[in-house]
Amino acid sequence: MRFCVRCGREFPREQLIRGYCIDCFKKYIGVFEHKPVLELIICPKCYSWLFRGEWRVPMSLKDIIKATGTLEISRCIRSGLQLIDLEVFDITQKKSEFSTHLKIYLKAENTTFTVIEEVQGSVEYRACPRCIARSSGTHTHLIQIRFTKKNPPPRLIESVERYLQKLISQSELVDIKYSDGGIDIELDDAAIARRVVQALSHEFSAKITTSFKAVRFDHRRGTWRGIVTYSLRIPVLERGDVVIYRDSLCIIKDLRGNKLTLLNLSSNVYEEAHLTAYWSGDLKCPSRVEVERYFVKSVEEDKIIIVSESSRSELTIKRRPDLLRIRPGDFVLLIKADNIEYIVPGGLELLR
Repeated sequence: MRFCVRCGREFPREQLIRGYCIDCFKKYIGVFEHKPVLELIICPKCYSWLFRGEWRVPMSLKDIIKATGTLEISRCIRSGLQLIDLEVFDITQKKSEFSTHLKIYLKAENTTFTVIEEVQGSVEYRACPRCIARSSGTHTHLIQIRFTKKNPPPRLIESVERYLQKLISQSELVDIKYSDGGIDIELDDAAIARRVVQALSHEFSAKITTSFKAVRFDHRRGTWRGIVTYSLRIPVLERGDVVIYRDSLCIIKDLRGNKLTLLNLSSNVYEEAHLTAYWSGDLKCPSRVEVERYFVKSVEEDKIIIVSESSRSELTIKRRPDLLRIRPGDFVLLIKADNIEYIVPGGLELLR
């Protein structure tokens, strides 16, 4: 046990700070070497705030004071004290000045204690670079999202839009434009642009091409300034589409994310494929697909005679193993895709 050098009361040694009890230390010594003053810089348009030279995402004034106060109070407390946490109780603001009461949690050697201190501060409202860019319509990075088909299905466009909402906050955008051809995203942050491009490429197997358009020469840095354009093309495929996979005619039976389930018409076997195969050339969309319905007129030992339902023309085909169960009166489909022809047993429900 030890005695407080100020009030003379007896306390366990670990509850004394520099010989003072906690109450006397707070009253006569104080926790601060010098009183902290909080200086905040907040964008009046998007409410982002400047901290350590970087504009941070928008937050409430209470959260901004806590984040800024944590750093400032750590600098101002006396040596031997360690800041554990703080709470913002109330804020009184008049124009650009404010005062707030903070509950500060501190540690000194083997004891912890709290103090409530009134701290003064000021708020400077300054437009952030992103809002300046938005108001002037200028941007440094452009992401052009396009599709391999002129009119992509609505569900794919909606999927891309939902994913973009997760990737980019409103405060990070300069502008976003929608057109029949796709989506244009204007940004002024290189790191954000690269993050968005990489995420879209991974999620939708998009192909990326990059270009740079010089606008002016920066004599101070000795470099050209301009617009970096990322062009992304997203492959458009749907269930029931006829495709050519590794030189075999296939029908897409299922499409989940980047993975395809294909029915190989020549082997009648299901195969798995990834959308990246579209860009490697293994997976192709035929330039033209023709489907004609036939009914089976007769079946012989090694051949089948079928008749077109529309033109009534006859066609003799070889009886393959997958056609062994065909009987007169059944229906088959003749599928022509580029230079490949194939007879498929069944009706139009196979196709989209």
